[in-house]
Amino acid sequence: MGIPRLIQLLADMGSPESIGRQGERSISRKLAWSNFCGRRGMILRNVYVPKQNGGTSEIDLLYVTEKGIIVIESKNYSGYIFGSEDSANWTVTLYAGKDFLGRKKTEKHRFYNPIQQNKSHIKQLSHFLNESVPFYSVIVFSDRCSLMDVTWHSINTFVCKKCDLNGIVARIWGQGCSHLSDEQVQSIYERLTPLTNVNVEVKQQHVADIHTQMETCPVCGGRLVLRTAKKGSNPGRQFYGCSNYPRCKFTRGI
Repeated sequence: MGIPRLIQLLADMGSPESIGRQGERSISRKLAWSNFCGRRGMILRNVYVPKQNGGTSEIDLLYVTEKGIIVIESKNYSGYIFGSEDSANWTVTLYAGKDFLGRKKTEKHRFYNPIQQNKSHIKQLSHFLNESVPFYSVIVFSDRCSLMDVTWHSINTFVCKKCDLNGIVARIWGQGCSHLSDEQVQSIYERLTPLTNVNVEVKQQHVADIHTQMETCPVCGGRLVLRTAKKGSNPGRQFYGCSNYPRCKFTRGI
């Protein structure tokens, strides 16, 4: 292996995509341990669910079990995490060294509310399966972070660090009777498995869609979404509008 290739491989290992894959593999191992403890399920990673508008919704991990489908959104952040279920964006605060006086500096970065993100995943998955299946939304953060002020109120929704995932699965198992037979679990698994084997074009288009959809409004921090004018002087014209409309009326041309 040549030196340039080695340098590229080392760079790829530290990329956000590589770190994300490492986190997902680690979560898969956690779920495999749950299987060993008697809470059996079938694991799927990177599931690209078709959306009604022609795009895709990528789910990090699915754990198909007799209790229902556990939909997992993996977040590999370090630092301090703040956010609530009803806010458009959450915040991660990171240590950023010291200033010229020796005082600690911090950086704050916003990211799209992962509970709302996973709700969208579940909505698309439910539509695709078209079956009466219980869903559980689990947001799993890296063990490198601290969940400082994170709140939610929806039932069957959980936010935890990776080290607490098996405890969350145990809580789900303790909530009641089983809803799916072994045959139903196998059937759902077989229906979803082809959605993990998508081609490069589908993945690239998904990334492009995410870059568009996840841009934030400079006025209120909401998401900018693609809209089409129905009235006014330019009907049919497409533009980006804030998802918090009508409370926020920010728009941006394409």
